[in-house]
Amino acid sequence: MLTLFIATGNTNKVQEIGATLNELGIKHIELVDFSAYPSYTPPQENGNTFAENAIIKAQAAALYSQKATLADDSGLEVLALNGAPGIFSARFAGAGHNDAANNAKLLTMLADTPAQNRQAAFVCVLALALPNRQFWLAKGRVEGIILETPRGEGGFGYDPLFYLPEYGLSMAELSQKEKNRISHRALALKKALPLINNLNNFNRNN
Repeated sequence: MLTLFIATGNTNKVQEIGATLNELGIKHIELVDFSAYPSYTPPQENGNTFAENAIIKAQAAALYSQKATLADDSGLEVLALNGAPGIFSARFAGAGHNDAANNAKLLTMLADTPAQNRQAAFVCVLALALPNRQFWLAKGRVEGIILETPRGEGGFGYDPLFYLPEYGLSMAELSQKEKNRISHRALALKKALPLINNLNNFNRNN
């Protein structure tokens, strides 16, 4: 069985990726994360875009593990905040703060913003890298609106605040199966599917 290194310590992301790949029919790949490489030190994410950070993470992890590696950089872009928090989504409230603190800061910054101006998008860029530094990118994007109060118990991150008008639900109110079908990460994974399916060929040719 082929092993794919998911370059993250976020177990929620690994579970989402695994469930989505399973839904897409990928059942022949074993996913491992940072827990499989306890001595690995992730690189500094000093890129200026989601794509740059995804590439940094994927290439460093692939070189260390000598395995095909998938890394994502994803986050929330809010129109009224000129695209913030963007690449700083996970640490919006500062280093060491959690999802609740990030959500609280976002709500504070949008306190005077009316509903019609609270448009936002979840963005995910996936980088699939090989140990020889080859890489490929796939992007997913989902449009929504930032709620005034959190809704739902599922998901993680900004999901309770991200409202999907076409569903009448927040991302956190979706079933896990539905989220794994329509999320920004799921859309990026669907685009990356041909690459993931061909990993055995890439490995034989490089």
